[in-house]
Amino acid sequence: MSGSSITNRLKSFDVYRKLPKDLTEPTMSGAMVSLISTLIMGILFITEFKEFLQVYTVSEMFIDINRGGEKLLVNVDLEFPRFPCDIISLDAQDVMGSHHVNVGGNLIKKRMDSTGKTFEEFHDHPTGIPDWGRLKDAFVKQEGCHLLGSIEVNKVPGNFHVSCHAYQNFLGDILAQNSGQAIDLSHKINHISFGSDQDLKEIKKKFDKGVLNPLDGVKMVKSESVKNGVMTQYYINVVPTTYQDMSGKELYVHQFTVNSNSLETGMLPAVYFRYDLSPVTVKYTLKKESFFHFLVQICAIIGGIFTVAGIIDSVIHKSVVHLLKKAQMGKLA
Repeated sequence: MSGSSITNRLKSFDVYRKLPKDLTEPTMSGAMVSLISTLIMGILFITEFKEFLQVYTVSEMFIDINRGGEKLLVNVDLEFPRFPCDIISLDAQDVMGSHHVNVGGNLIKKRMDSTGKTFEEFHDHPTGIPDWGRLKDAFVKQEGCHLLGSIEVNKVPGNFHVSCHAYQNFLGDILAQNSGQAIDLSHKINHISFGSDQDLKEIKKKFDKGVLNPLDGVKMVKSESVKNGVMTQYYINVVPTTYQDMSGKELYVHQFTVNSNSLETGMLPAVYFRYDLSPVTVKYTLKKESFFHFLVQICAIIGGIFTVAGIIDSVIHKSVVHLLKKAQMGKLA
């Protein structure tokens, strides 16, 4: 079989047959349809290209498989403007029977003067009996305390609370010497979150989904008309959450929702953060459109508009030719 016959056979498969230029004729209607269709194709191409570049978040839910270990990291940053550092303690307990009084670890206490300025720091929480002279002076000068850092709790329902329970054996004498004034646990929550602070910062840069710190900025101020102490309780529902970025890296933190109430009490007041854990994990994943999907969309846009424009141009052209023939025959009227 000769080479020319093979070439001719191959040409028979051509579905894009060409017409000689002298057999084609440009028309004004065709030019208008071509310009409009080109404009539409350009607009749709730009829209589709923007969609291709866009990163979007996909969410899903499934039963928690205990990612991130058996412990729950809690980050706290609390200010107590009328509660001296020497008698403040952060206690933690849970339904498993674990109860830790005056938790230390990564917590720091900073003394605050009456204007809110910090001037001394405790890296380790004082134990035993505080310095009586300094404590009496702190009450007179209306000192406060800035408590910040992180604690680890078991991943079961429980609570952590700020109080003076660790020093209740001798606190009555101090209060008696200060005209029996009630403990004032007015406070401001600068920050509370669950999970690694570093991971939380990275998540906030990449994601716009999730409720990670709804308590930030919350204040509770004890009214002067209330003579007794005020007990404040925050009820927190913690939801394990996984964030996965474009590289496939996963970060495990916790979202949470919260409700609260306050009531007057004749006992030693406290600020409770009672938490419960959801059995459901939420996962957020960053995704973007694949290049092949983008290519298919572009082909569909070009092919679809080209086909529709061809049909419209053909209809317009045939209609004009038909009208012109009728005009020549004098039948247009």
